[in-house]
Amino acid sequence: MPNIVHEVWKVLDENPSIRREMSRGLINTSALARYLIKEKKINATLDAVIAAIRRYQLDELDDIFNKAYILLSQTINISTKSNLAEISLIKDDDVQKILPRLFSIIHYIRGDVLRVTQANETIRILIDDKNMEKVIKLFPKNKILSKEKDLAEINIYIHPKMQTTPGILAVIANELANNQINIVEAMTCPPEMIWVVKKDQLVKASDVLFKLCQK
Repeated sequence: MPNIVHEVWKVLDENPSIRREMSRGLINTSALARYLIKEKKINATLDAVIAAIRRYQLDELDDIFNKAYILLSQTINISTKSNLAEISLIKDDDVQKILPRLFSIIHYIRGDVLRVTQANETIRILIDDKNMEKVIKLFPKNKILSKEKDLAEINIYIHPKMQTTPGILAVIANELANNQINIVEAMTCPPEMIWVVKKDQLVKASDVLFKLCQK
């Protein structure tokens, strides 16, 4: 029996997604035991595996994620926008001087998108596809590192408590990854949380996040 317990606990330790669902009370113990016996090749009786699962102690980290899931269910609103593009630039004085000229191209009143993020060495600009060529013309070619079209964003209007709750970003990223959705970029500007994905994954990604935030 001790070897069976150790084997079951090892599998659970290595599968945080299972532990999170256990902490939320969403996993049927008998079904999980059958899954472990079949998929993880645990050589034991069903009753022995069930007993091992029931003795497993969920740690404090799983409780943190459980609280994050609960708070996500209080999401205020989710919106989407497609046909976006992103330009990556070298971060230097020349580029910094050109950036203010973006505001003569981007028309917020018409619903145009302009999101600027910067790190130590690069600046990334997220804009509408229709404005890409006009924006590119502003910058010397040797300042442009990359260009990417056919992007989309999912904008989550978060509950105020999410800003101080650990695990929110991790839970969302985990749900997207589990559904084979690649995150191109993520950014926050409270009360908004923005996830950028490829346009052909927008419908699937928005469905995943809508279901997550409605649980």
